[in-house]
Amino acid sequence: MKFPRILVCCTLLACSTAALAATKTSRWVAHPSQPFEILSTEVTVADFQACVKAGKCEAASVDAQCNISDAAKTDHPVNCINHDGAKDVCEHLGGRLCTSSEWLAACRGADNRAFPYGAAFDPAACQAGSYENAAAGGKNTVAAGSMKGCQGGMENLFDMSGNVSEWVADCNGTYCKFRGAAYAGNEPVEYFAGCGDVCSGNENTLQSGTVGARCCRDK
Repeated sequence: MKFPRILVCCTLLACSTAALAATKTSRWVAHPSQPFEILSTEVTVADFQACVKAGKCEAASVDAQCNISDAAKTDHPVNCINHDGAKDVCEHLGGRLCTSSEWLAACRGADNRAFPYGAAFDPAACQAGSYENAAAGGKNTVAAGSMKGCQGGMENLFDMSGNVSEWVADCNGTYCKFRGAAYAGNEPVEYFAGCGDVCSGNENTLQSGTVGARCCRDK
């Protein structure tokens, strides 16, 4: 598993699936006041495998040493996926990568939460940890949507904090951003695990065990 140190950017600007739904359509959660919907969980290994089978994703956009190679992790988030792969799988699912502003709006919800599940950081709520201190479920991913305490900022929206960070559409040349903490990352965990104007990023070719994808689409 790859654990590259993540480049951090701070800005004042808005810088299991089966258990949730049986159909693609029901996996989308509508923002109550903004004109977009967001995928209820992170993109899963099964989603990416279906995209490759359909000829819409390049297998090489995911490092074969990661979740994709484990038959027991088809309901885990696909990780070690580069930015182009994230864009492709979102298009296959009928969406696109979220913008930072959309991602933050979904994380905060209608009541402008500091964390997706509430006002204060809870280390047990989500699969969010650091290189030094393991997440609640260990230094690994868990099945997407399986931590029921990690719901918010909208109902049926899971893992906006932890499991894997998620590529967003915002790029400056080949440097692209991702949001949300992962099962391992930089300290302090709560700094990255919230819905504030803090983001991380790296080259768009990055294939990290701590980075995956989530999709948005217009209403």
